[in-house]
Amino acid sequence: MKFGIRTRGFILLASVLLLGACSAIKLGYNNSVTFAHTYLSNKIDFDDTQSALLRTSLTELVQWHRSNELPKLAQELQVVQTALTASNSKVEPVTTAQVQALNQTVRTSLRRTANQAAPLIAKNMLGFYPHQIPEIEAALKKSNEKYREERLPSNPDKRTEQSAERMAERFERWLGNLNKQQLALIDNWAKNRSNNPETWFQKRLERQQRFMVLANQAANRQIDQNTLSQQIAALLNDWQNPANASEKRESEMRQQATIALIVDVLNVADSKQRSNAAERAAGWAEDFQILASSN
Repeated sequence: MKFGIRTRGFILLASVLLLGACSAIKLGYNNSVTFAHTYLSNKIDFDDTQSALLRTSLTELVQWHRSNELPKLAQELQVVQTALTASNSKVEPVTTAQVQALNQTVRTSLRRTANQAAPLIAKNMLGFYPHQIPEIEAALKKSNEKYREERLPSNPDKRTEQSAERMAERFERWLGNLNKQQLALIDNWAKNRSNNPETWFQKRLERQQRFMVLANQAANRQIDQNTLSQQIAALLNDWQNPANASEKRESEMRQQATIALIVDVLNVADSKQRSNAAERAAGWAEDFQILASSN
């Protein structure tokens, strides 16, 4: 299992937010166990016992998320829809408080999911064999090479351009085509981002190294399941737990800058864009409710 190769990669249900259409969300969610099992099995040569445990664990996590998290996320999306919808033909400005509330809801949901996943991941890791450790290391190396190639071009201007493009694509999934003012806001945000991509990449490598220490201990039966579960939970939640005051300030600045960008982009959106976003929120809320009820 390539559990731990990317810290937030454990939380497979969060990946549905990357899907473009509401129907794609339902399709992706309902098949997430198969997708994840196939993906991980292509990275590591599992035996039959490991493969069966992995599928059982993935199924358990998805069922838990379906029952516990989807209803909460659906409710929050309904709040988003209301905030974006015109009332008596009047469009109310989006506030910082509203975006902060949504951000906190998502972060809390991710933390709960990580904590739920940790014991399942630990159980699977204790089924590792020493000869599988090099396979995990090879998968990590390949993943990092791809990440560096795609996300860390040597030209700083190119990095800024790519960052702006990725953010613009996220907004376009909700709003449709962006106007010049919105694109300018995104460009300015990208140029003034406080985080250093190389520093971020180094933290990624550090998290992977911590995971590999745990993987080696698990494969050699040098750690008990409870301790391993606690360590995995800490690793999964690492991105929400700054290590020191400096990292905390930097994290808060990044969040504030991104929240401000969302508020500004939405508040210069035209009526069609706001309508598109409201419809998307409503569609996702409905899909999440259907998925939750079909548990």
